Amino acid sequence: MNYIRSKQELYCVILLLCLVLLLSGCAAEGLPDGMPKPYPTVITIIQDDQPLEGASVVLVPMDPSNTWHAGASTDATGKAVLLTHVKYSGVVPGKYYIVVSKYEPAQREAVVVPNQETDPEGYARYMETSVRDATGGGHDLVDPTFGKASPNVTIEVVAGNNEQTVDVGKAVRVERRN
Repeated sequence: MNYIRSKQELYCVILLLCLVLLLSGCAAEGLPDGMPKPYPTVITIIQDDQPLEGASVVLVPMDPSNTWHAGASTDATGKAVLLTHVKYSGVVPGKYYIVVSKYEPAQREAVVVPNQETDPEGYARYMETSVRDATGGGHDLVDPTFGKASPNVTIEVVAGNNEQTVDVGKAVRVERRN
């Protein structure tokens, strides 16, 4: 029995099936139980009067009962479009500390590892220094005071669109210590 009589009908059936699959597979994921509706929130980070690309922006709730933290990285225009719990677009209404950081990892040179059997002392020195070197170094490229929750840098997210610009001051290169 032939249910499809022409190529045109076949294309219509295929199009209809694709549309059904698209609509069923692309439906927005529901919010977790108890999560209030998040609202669009964009934070723009400025350093030395220029947009700062590649900075991490985290919103830390001031209210301990608010467990819905948010964050994002800044793009070339210095804008961070925030997500709650890394995947839900927007931020839950509330008051937040704005934490900003940008980190430059320590530069490591290629090292030849001494052979443990033929040079046990050299191998022991390598192991001692490599563990110490791997746990430290690098530089903060934003004043480290912005890397902590501070009452000086806050936002109140409300229903609707939320935008704020944060000026992190002059460019810095502060060595991280353990």
